Amino acid sequence: MVTSNELDGRRSIADVALVAAGGVGAGMVAAYWGIGGVASRRVRPFASSWVVSQVPTRRPAVALTFDDGPDPEFTARITEALGAARATFFVLGARTRAWPSLVRETFAAGHEIASHGDDHTHLWTLSPRATLRDLHAGHRAVCDAIGQPPTAYRPPHGLFNLAAWVGAPRLGMRRTLWSLSSRDFADGMTAEAVAARVLDGVRPGSVVLMHDSADGEDRPARTLAALPVVLEGLRARGLEPVTLGELLSGAGAR
Repeated sequence: MVTSNELDGRRSIADVALVAAGGVGAGMVAAYWGIGGVASRRVRPFASSWVVSQVPTRRPAVALTFDDGPDPEFTARITEALGAARATFFVLGARTRAWPSLVRETFAAGHEIASHGDDHTHLWTLSPRATLRDLHAGHRAVCDAIGQPPTAYRPPHGLFNLAAWVGAPRLGMRRTLWSLSSRDFADGMTAEAVAARVLDGVRPGSVVLMHDSADGEDRPARTLAALPVVLEGLRARGLEPVTLGELLSGAGAR
């Protein structure tokens, strides 16, 4: 026969077990989405061993990077505006499948093609399995378009979850963010403001975030208009625009 004291003891043990299980669950949830905190400007400098943002280099060079393409209206115009300058395009898998020739032409012009995932779904809304499907689909789209895999991955909105944090390197892709955002997506920004923001903040080793597509928004237009001023300003500062891979392979890069 079980006494009331024994019952109370069993209930206490069960309560402790439930609390512990809840704590483990909360910890797993915090780890899964908490990794996105590396996107914070304050955290990024301390995460350089795990994610690329500012590249330590003695080379007077910077990486201009463009997200969300390819775009049938703007991508080719942006590559034309770049001229001899080289950049890195973080493309979406779905858009790459829709316009593979644009990606091939961008690659053939000497630019680097990297992955931005498949369809720009916010990773914080995806399960681990769905995240890995997105990673693989974006990776495969680049492989199919240019015949070689991407070596860098930037998550939509710059926010990782744990599945992408672990999964991207397993596909041979460096986790990549940025050290300087052009803010070309912000309301009220103009081409002049985009150029001024880039040139005010750029320095050797900067990874600059811009966009060549925006689903009908005007950010690619202001980016396109800002590019000549940006390129002229970089030249005046003695800074060469190169691909992310070239920047990372430069003397002194880690």
